[in-house]
Amino acid sequence: MDVRAEEEQAMFRMPMLVLVITVFLGALIEPDAVRAQASTPAPLLPAATAPLNLGTVTLPDNEEGVSALFGRLPATVAGEPRADYSDGQTDRVIAAYGTVDLAFGPPLSLQVLDFTTGDFFPREFTAGEFVASAAGTSDYDTVAFGQDDTLAWIQAETTAGVAGNMPGTPTISRRIYTLAWGEATGSRLFTAAAFSPEGLAALISAFVMAAESQPATPTVEATPVAHWRRE
Repeated sequence: MDVRAEEEQAMFRMPMLVLVITVFLGALIEPDAVRAQASTPAPLLPAATAPLNLGTVTLPDNEEGVSALFGRLPATVAGEPRADYSDGQTDRVIAAYGTVDLAFGPPLSLQVLDFTTGDFFPREFTAGEFVASAAGTSDYDTVAFGQDDTLAWIQAETTAGVAGNMPGTPTISRRIYTLAWGEATGSRLFTAAAFSPEGLAALISAFVMAAESQPATPTVEATPVAHWRRE
């Protein structure tokens, strides 16, 4: 097998659900635009209430706090059990639920990305700059974005496609629903991704409950995230 074929197979196995918010966005945004965004003052985002009470919780600001919060997440979300899953990246913490798809990853995924320890985005990048960059990219399929007090957030619906790993194998695609948020001037980006609006809402509800230190119920269900579109 040649190098090109090996690369194509590796891309097919790559879990798109985990990567869609970070790596996929990076592929859409020109590197010069990202660097320019990082070197400018904090972007002004429109004031907008974050979905499902995200703006009411205090986000952890260190690794210990992130680990504690993820430890309080429920064992089941939207009927899916928590999965033993990692993408091997050291700059992020992941909580996944459901059976992992070889192409798209787990059907429900929460992750925290620390810009200061990664090498994909500038290490001085902030959550607010991420939201501003994503909102300015038409290919990101943004549904809504804004800033709720100090919380920057962006909601999107993206169709991710993965080419087959054998000649003649058709491309497969899936609609992925995402939400990313973080302190506007902070270096940590929290993200949720799901195969359905209901799954996304359940993930956000589970996160909010854990952040508020409320006792986690065995199963978290929620109504779909409301779709707020820009005028």
